[in-house]
Amino acid sequence: MSTPTGRRLQTLAILQSNPGISAGRLAERLSVTERTARRDVEHLRDLGYRIDAEAGRFGGYTLSSGTASPPLVLDADESLAVALGLQSSVGVGGLAPAAVTALAKLTETMPARLRGRFEAVAAAETADGDEARSADAGVLVALALACRVGEGVRFRHRRRSDEPGRARDVQPAQLVRSGGRWYLVGNERGTDRWHAYALDRISDVRPLGTKFRAPPPPHDAAAFVADGLAHGWRHSIRVRVYLSGDEVRKMVRPSVGSITDEGDDCVLSLGADDLDWAARWLVYLNVDFDVLEPAELVDRLHALGTWVAARYR
Repeated sequence: MSTPTGRRLQTLAILQSNPGISAGRLAERLSVTERTARRDVEHLRDLGYRIDAEAGRFGGYTLSSGTASPPLVLDADESLAVALGLQSSVGVGGLAPAAVTALAKLTETMPARLRGRFEAVAAAETADGDEARSADAGVLVALALACRVGEGVRFRHRRRSDEPGRARDVQPAQLVRSGGRWYLVGNERGTDRWHAYALDRISDVRPLGTKFRAPPPPHDAAAFVADGLAHGWRHSIRVRVYLSGDEVRKMVRPSVGSITDEGDDCVLSLGADDLDWAARWLVYLNVDFDVLEPAELVDRLHALGTWVAARYR
């Protein structure tokens, strides 16, 4: 690296991998004078790196931890390892948004040949996973970058897996992970509502280089997604459960249904496109409940009980 900036980055890499290196040895590795090597060390200190120096025949420079986190210099293998680690961390509660943003920053600056290696290894690592509806890594990173800079995007979004989807221009607000899936909270251009788009139904993401006019975004993006998952369905279901709300919350995730405390009991509200599925799910909870709405759900429960009794008598 012939430029001063490039040489200082190389200096940092040498210090990271060779603690205690002497000024003379550092100068040899950089092919510069000892004075230049010392000056580069001082420049790195000015940037916030804590570089301790020990005098004497056996002394040298050691890169130590400081009070801040200055930029790191990673080689190709280290960059690949960090990217893969970040990808596996996106499901860790509390760390997910930071992991996605860091992954986006890293892949954005990654050389093309290294990005190809990352994508190939990432695909191999996730091919046998049990996440049947996982988001494409490219879609996840592209949307994370768009959210970070507030840039509108165009993508194809399908409502069902057998549909090709249609193009939508969307102003993104935030990525949210809920129930093992990623969602984008975004406003489609020309509308006054925010929506939660499942990333596993998004493809062909293209940044548009502009920001659309949009209404104020939801104050709590995670709560917005959870509410949509619980109630954005064809059938609205309410049942009275004869258990405390705290007990039912241990069994029902916020993304599945909401719970209203009513004394010693509670009301569970959720949504479903299929009432037969709702009947089976409620029976699976193994709790005492009464259906408040819709009345058709009672018929489906009767039918389920009749089938089970006839099948196993």
